[in-house]
Amino acid sequence: MRIALLLQYDGTGYHGWQIQLEQVTVQGVLEKALKQMYGCHVGLMGSGRTDSGVHALGQVAHYDVDQSDVPPEKIWMALNRMLPKDIRIVASAEVNTDFHSRFSARERSYQYRINTRQNVLDRNMRWYIRYPVDMSRLETTATHIMGRHDFSSFCYAGTETTNMICNVMEASWFKNRDGELMFQVKADRFLHHMVRMLVGCMVEVGRGKWQMDEFQRLLLNPDRKAHVITAPAKGLALMQVAYPPELQPDWTQAERAMGKA
Repeated sequence: MRIALLLQYDGTGYHGWQIQLEQVTVQGVLEKALKQMYGCHVGLMGSGRTDSGVHALGQVAHYDVDQSDVPPEKIWMALNRMLPKDIRIVASAEVNTDFHSRFSARERSYQYRINTRQNVLDRNMRWYIRYPVDMSRLETTATHIMGRHDFSSFCYAGTETTNMICNVMEASWFKNRDGELMFQVKADRFLHHMVRMLVGCMVEVGRGKWQMDEFQRLLLNPDRKAHVITAPAKGLALMQVAYPPELQPDWTQAERAMGKA
């Protein structure tokens, strides 16, 4: 049987999602909990490999087991008892074996948050910048990345990915009354460091350090060796992963068990 998990985590204390030798990772901690639960190693596949320090409110993962003594809709309860407080399973459900948390995903949504006023309580969740940023310039840069583009200029040079084409469906900046800046972006896929590099470069335009045509040139002339600015990981969160209707996990029973429905 295949089980899908919907989870949240504060990435501050983790060296990213993916298991790494001698490093504490989100996947590693979850697999230890699964081993404790089933008495054997259970491999876990996530929808994406978030970087060190990146957070998630809507990460999706799946694993396969022969059988489970715990009903699928209540697995989240059992796992949460074994997990640290900075990783929480929000829901669990049995899914068809055609479902794959990574390869079945149709859309992914991220949010990046920036503080323009220092707040010690947000130090692990926001990028604090001391300089003024022109919102209209930020909004204009966001319109340029809409649609299908080769994002080679906004990808970690060491990545092994060969396909650099991403289709961006939504990209927008907002500013709330407290002066917090929020960038929201949705695409069919994202490259390694792509959102952080986009944010870093857009902020350079917004603060007047770059001209708009410098940003456009990076899009129009894709270059893996281009000089770009990478925003800190702590401001980034994976918000949602969407799947085709026929594969979308049904979290309803788990939500009822939690008293949400």
